[in-house]
Amino acid sequence: MREPIAKRREREGKTFDTTHPLAEAIIKGWKTGSKKGSPVDCFVISPEFELMGRLLVNEFFDYHWDKFKRRDEESYLMFLKECLEGKQPGLGNITLNSEEPSQDVFDVFRTPTVGFQDYTVVVIDTRAFENGGTLNIDIETGRTDAEGLFYLVDGADDLPTTERVTKHMVLAMKWLEPDETGQLTYRFDRGQFFKLGTTGAHSRSEKGSINAFKAKISVAEYPQVESLEKEDPESDENIPEIPLSTLRLVLDKAQPSQEILDAFRAPGSGYQDYTVINIDTTAFEGSGTLIIDIRVGGADISGSFDLFDGATELPTEGYPDTALNSAWGISPGEAGKIRHRFARGRVFKLGATGDWYGEKGRINAFQARISVVEN
Repeated sequence: MREPIAKRREREGKTFDTTHPLAEAIIKGWKTGSKKGSPVDCFVISPEFELMGRLLVNEFFDYHWDKFKRRDEESYLMFLKECLEGKQPGLGNITLNSEEPSQDVFDVFRTPTVGFQDYTVVVIDTRAFENGGTLNIDIETGRTDAEGLFYLVDGADDLPTTERVTKHMVLAMKWLEPDETGQLTYRFDRGQFFKLGTTGAHSRSEKGSINAFKAKISVAEYPQVESLEKEDPESDENIPEIPLSTLRLVLDKAQPSQEILDAFRAPGSGYQDYTVINIDTTAFEGSGTLIIDIRVGGADISGSFDLFDGATELPTEGYPDTALNSAWGISPGEAGKIRHRFARGRVFKLGATGDWYGEKGRINAFQARISVVEN
C-alpha cells in the first residue's frame, strides 16, 4: 500500500499548468453562461482550443424531456449540431440581428457567499448592426428576497469577483428589488459583443439567497432621439468660465419635455462633484416614465449621470448607492439615456459629474432632453 500512496502524493503534488490553451478553454467555460452548476459539465472545444459550447448535463436532459419529451441521445445530438453551426449553446450567448432583433432570457442570480460578486453572465452579440443602434434590456425580477444588481459591460471586459465593478467599466447598471422592473439602455455606433452580468446585492440580501430574473434584450437599429444626433452641443476646454450650478425645470402636460445645456466637472477619483438639475414632475398625478436623453460634449472628459429622489442628499464621495438609475462613463461626443418609472409625479434630482478617471477639475459640456411620458 505504501508505494501506491507515495505515487499518488507525488502525482497530486504537481502544479497544473493553467496557461495551457486547453486549460484556458475549460476555465473560460466555468466562468461563462449560467452559474447554477451541474454535477457534470460537457465542453465542446475546437482544434484551435476555442470554446464552442457548454452543457449542464442533468439540467439539460431534464429540461428537454420535461418540455419536448426528447430522448437523451436526441437532445445531445442537437447540442452537438448547434456547436458545429456556431450557435455556442450553453455559453449564455444570444445573437441579435435585423431578422431577430429581440430575445428573452430567463435565469437566476445568487447573492455571493464567498468573495464579492457571483455573476450570471449573458453574452450579447450585436455585430450584425454595423451602423449602430440602441441596446435595450428590460428586466423583471422574481418575488424571492434577493435584490439584484445588473451591469452592462463591454464584451472584452471580465467582471471582477473580488471587488466592485469599476465605474469606468460600466456602460449601464440597475439595482432592482424583488418583484420590480427596470431597464438598461446603451447606444452604440457599431455592433459588438456586450456582457450582462447579474448578481445578488451582497450588502442588502442574505448570503446564498437566489432570485429569478427575466430580461428582454433587443436592439433598435435607428437612433431613438434625432434631435440629439443632429449636432453636438458646444464644448470647450475653457468652459470653466461657465458656473457650475443648480438648475430647476418644471414639466407638465402642456410642456412635458425640455432641453438644457450645462457643464460638469471631473471630481477626482472616489469623489462626486455634481451639477444638479431639479426636475419637478408633480403635475403628473398618475404614473409615468421620466426619460433623460444625454449627450456629452467634445472636451476630453467623460460624464456620469445619476438620478435621485428629490429629498435625497447627494453624496460627495464614494458610489452613489442611493441613485434611482444611472448612466456612467459616457465618452466625449457620445450619448446615453436614463429612464425611471414613477407611480405619481414628484421632484427628482439629476446629478451630472465627470468620471473618476479624468483629470480633476477638467470640465465638459452636456446636453439633456428631459421629458415625461404618461403611462
